[in-house]
Amino acid sequence: MRVAVIGGGLIGMFAAYHLSKRGIEVVVLERHRTGAACSAGNAGWITPSIAVPVPAPHLRTTSLRWLLLPDSPLYIKPSALPRLAPWLWKFWRHCNAESFEHGCRALAELGADTMHQFDELESEGLQFEQQRVGLLMVFAKQAAMDAELKRLDWAGFEPLLRLTPEELRAKEPALEGRYAGAIHVPSERHLRPELLCAQIATRIHDAGVEIREGVEVHDFAFDGAHARSLDTSSGTIHADRFVIATGAEAGRLSRRCGSKLPIQAGKGYSVTVDNPTTAIGTPIYLDETKVGLAPYKGALRVAGTMELSGINLRLDRRRIAAFRRNAEREVPGIFDGDRVREWVGMRSLTPDGLPVIGRLPKTDNVFIASGHQMVGVKLAPSTGRVLSELIVDGTSSVDLEPFAPDRFSR
Repeated sequence: MRVAVIGGGLIGMFAAYHLSKRGIEVVVLERHRTGAACSAGNAGWITPSIAVPVPAPHLRTTSLRWLLLPDSPLYIKPSALPRLAPWLWKFWRHCNAESFEHGCRALAELGADTMHQFDELESEGLQFEQQRVGLLMVFAKQAAMDAELKRLDWAGFEPLLRLTPEELRAKEPALEGRYAGAIHVPSERHLRPELLCAQIATRIHDAGVEIREGVEVHDFAFDGAHARSLDTSSGTIHADRFVIATGAEAGRLSRRCGSKLPIQAGKGYSVTVDNPTTAIGTPIYLDETKVGLAPYKGALRVAGTMELSGINLRLDRRRIAAFRRNAEREVPGIFDGDRVREWVGMRSLTPDGLPVIGRLPKTDNVFIASGHQMVGVKLAPSTGRVLSELIVDGTSSVDLEPFAPDRFSR
């Protein structure tokens, strides 16, 4: 069997990794460079405690308030509203407790063995700066902290350490805002995503996976429901199975296969400071501003915001300025260091906040893996594993019904 994986981000590369471990011949096709898109500039958090769907009950009110505020955590660009309206309506309908809890359970099941899989990667010799120092959730309001404690208790997370404002300041002196307290989840981890991308690319290449960079996939060639080959910028590529793993842009190729999937781009920003003067010891999630701080060896990454403006990589100077102001207000001097690099990337979003994983319904040999919102790093190994099971065995060890590609057309 020969499998062509379209997309060289973490999802695509982990699909190739698990397929190659099963003895399958794999070719990875990447339009630019492997790991250079959304896989590269995120915070690298492996944090099951906050792996939840984006559409949440509270967004039914706050999203309306945030809608036209360029400095808000969730911003919908006014000029994009007409073309986004149908998608936003579906998204809004999923902002309820029942859908949210269903999504939380599905994501938890898919990522149940995440920590074990990252441990295995380390045992195989991959070095990607995995740190096991937990996650610190910081709250400006007591009500928000109480609500999060209630959710974490419902989800079964333990142990949880509740910190008073004084204990929080002692743990992370750089935080200078006025806080109600914090929750420390010691079991959480984070890693340097650029290193993981580089390491997994090297590993699959050494395992015999062919990686072709600078290859644009234009279309599929079909015999009925069976895809025979790909029309690409470097010629025709034949395979027995195909995987679409192109993130926010997966909708284009899925339409060529007869499936109109509501995959939208949720643009995120990050700023990386090399050799920062501000010392942060633990990954920090600032609840009120929805900003994440990720400390690495010799660097600090500040990530956050969600912008719905269609599929584009335009860096909105107002958004990045507002994002930086919010972070600076919480941690003065946070961007002081040797070099500061700004980044923008497109997260792939679905209206219900769950990935799309499985075989496209109008084909018998084209599979898709997209829509991982902010949990792509955490779920990449698991997604790659279940895809390899589907492709090789025809079944999966995880119930993939919540992620079925045809769920939006039923």
